[in-house]
Amino acid sequence: MEDIEVDGLVIRETKTGEADKVITLLTSQMGRITINGKGVSSLKNKYAASTQLFSYSTFLLRKKGNFYYIRDTYYIENFMNIRYDLEKLALANYVCDVACDLAPESVEDPELLQLILNTLYAIANMDKLPLEQIKGAFEFRAAVQEGFMPDLSGCGKCGCELTEDCQLDVMNGRLLCKKCRGLLETDPEYLQDEGAKIMIRVSPSVLAALRYIETASLKRFLSFSLDKSELPLFAVVCERYLLNHLEHGFSSLEYYKKIKM
Repeated sequence: MEDIEVDGLVIRETKTGEADKVITLLTSQMGRITINGKGVSSLKNKYAASTQLFSYSTFLLRKKGNFYYIRDTYYIENFMNIRYDLEKLALANYVCDVACDLAPESVEDPELLQLILNTLYAIANMDKLPLEQIKGAFEFRAAVQEGFMPDLSGCGKCGCELTEDCQLDVMNGRLLCKKCRGLLETDPEYLQDEGAKIMIRVSPSVLAALRYIETASLKRFLSFSLDKSELPLFAVVCERYLLNHLEHGFSSLEYYKKIKM
């Protein structure tokens, strides 16, 4: 069988023996693929550095059955600074779990890979940015890229411009002004729809940040400033928006929150 060459990021590893593990790789060309890493957990194995979690490497692979096997590999980047800080490590694990959840199997998704790489780089190296800002921006951009893009242009019901606190109607992907949000309380259809009741307050500053993240290039999606007092609200909005659309949480996220306490 013909060998294939891909650049990929290790987003999950599962030990299957003393020195063996199954590796989940996120690639731009083939989406999410599974590799049988025989012997790669051994420190003496020449592929050990390229196949550890968070390593971005070039792989020469050959497929047999349901798995790809390594013919050769060398690492490009391993985001080493993540490994020296427990909070960074916990957040990076959560980011990779989200990637594993979103990535289509064997279908190219170069934008998702670039988002994960840029996020891991920021966690590892951009110490001036609060981790909560990196996390929130990643969550909201991931939701946008994977098809859960909300309309942030104005009130989704009356169309008015939003200049004060408004509500994000999460499952309908729209903003509501104070007046329209109030009118919904008398709408029988709304009262019967539990999903429509997931509302989150959004301040003007947080809305500006969301609009920036939604439209910025992947190279610049973290290049915005947010007052420290607005970070808690920003974090809640972004996390709840992503998780409600994915319809489940992550144990790695719960662990990250415990680390921060």
